[in-house]
Amino acid sequence: MKRTNKEIKQQTEIWLNERWMIANMKEARPQDMSYYNGALKAVEFLGYEWQRHEDGTHTLYKSK
Repeated sequence: MKRTNKEIKQQTEIWLNERWMIANMKEARPQDMSYYNGALKAVEFLGYEWQRHEDGTHTLYKSK
């Protein structure tokens, strides 16, 4: 079954939320933050802007 753009966006936001949580755990390794930052750069490369809210959740917006 093919995923819609909305489903992909929602799944990516959830995935970024999880990566942020992992990167900020007490036992986090430096590569965890690097992995998260690389994911954000990939999101930007694909033409999206992102926002991380105070609670650690993410929202993606299509760049204009």
